[in-house]
Amino acid sequence: MSNQLMEFSSRVGQESWRLMAQRALDELSENTDFDRFTALLGAALIPVAEVLREPIEKARDSRSMADQMVAICSRQLRGLLEPVIGKEES
Repeated sequence: MSNQLMEFSSRVGQESWRLMAQRALDELSENTDFDRFTALLGAALIPVAEVLREPIEKARDSRSMADQMVAICSRQLRGLLEPVIGKEES
């Protein structure tokens, strides 16, 4: 991914996260941590599904394309979580 694309992803992703986190604090403060987590995860996955919708709809084999898109998302998510998880020692 080019620097421009990575910068866009990081900037817009962080903006989206700050908005969602603030809305959760404002609107869901009475809920448990787990309930807020569940609501935030659902809110975050809606835009992901919308991004994936077009390539899946255009694919000849939508089921296979959906599996491929989910696998890509899984790899990218794991990469984003690595700083929290920590690298396995070789």
